[in-house]
Amino acid sequence: MFDESMKNLSVLSSPIIGKLAIGLIILLIAVIISRLLNRMFNRWHDKHLSDLSKKSPAVVSSFETKVSISKKIANAIIFFLAIILFLLQFPSVRSIGTGLLASAGVAGIVIGMAAQNTLSNIIAGISISFAQPVRLQDAIILDNEFGWIEEISLMHTIVRTWDNRRIIVPNNVLVNKVIQNWTIKDPTLLGIVMLYVDYVCDVEQIRKWVKEIIDESSYSTDERVAVVQVVDFTEKSMQLRILGKGPDAPNTWNLRCEIREKLIKKFKEAGLPLPQFRIQSTPGMEL
Repeated sequence: MFDESMKNLSVLSSPIIGKLAIGLIILLIAVIISRLLNRMFNRWHDKHLSDLSKKSPAVVSSFETKVSISKKIANAIIFFLAIILFLLQFPSVRSIGTGLLASAGVAGIVIGMAAQNTLSNIIAGISISFAQPVRLQDAIILDNEFGWIEEISLMHTIVRTWDNRRIIVPNNVLVNKVIQNWTIKDPTLLGIVMLYVDYVCDVEQIRKWVKEIIDESSYSTDERVAVVQVVDFTEKSMQLRILGKGPDAPNTWNLRCEIREKLIKKFKEAGLPLPQFRIQSTPGMEL
């Protein structure tokens, strides 16, 4: 019985168990530091956000993007260092890693290429965070897809499309793409509606209708921009361009649709025709 107890104690006091315990303590400390750091970031975020609440949405979005990426970078560094310190507790692991790197040349090249791509994504994520070609909640067009920046991580950016799909874009791809950012300076947009009308229509009356529609619309900005211009005319019809202004891309889209729908209703109520073809007969020319 005594010998068996001593054997168990020797196992518990072996160097491997001791190093494993130290490694677990290192990982536990990393988790604690990460949680404390996240709490500090959250307090800093809440404190400064209250000060920025009176500023423009672009300033708030810029601040939130920087905080989000900084938090992810700090956590990645903490756990990366913790894993390295954990592995350094075991000399055998170091020797195995050295042997693999020395003997597996092809595997080393493949791993190096993969690491290079990963590193380029991380650097691109940091670049996006501080250069900010896009920010959280920015409305963008990427490869003919309209959407909003939902998340920016170290490796990729998530774009939420207007129909609620998610596009995952690697950061090194995003920084090399030409992107239309509709909200980087001013989220308001001019909405354009093209309208073809018959020559019997009164343009001044249409202007009054458009002004009424935009003044009553919940999708328009407080400026209540309402412009009607005759931009072209042909042998068949006049072409009108109607301009309205919305606070952001979705509201501008809804404003354009509302203008079309209500103008059609007003045309019907007033008995005004849309473009019509006319045939005029001349006396003596009848077939």
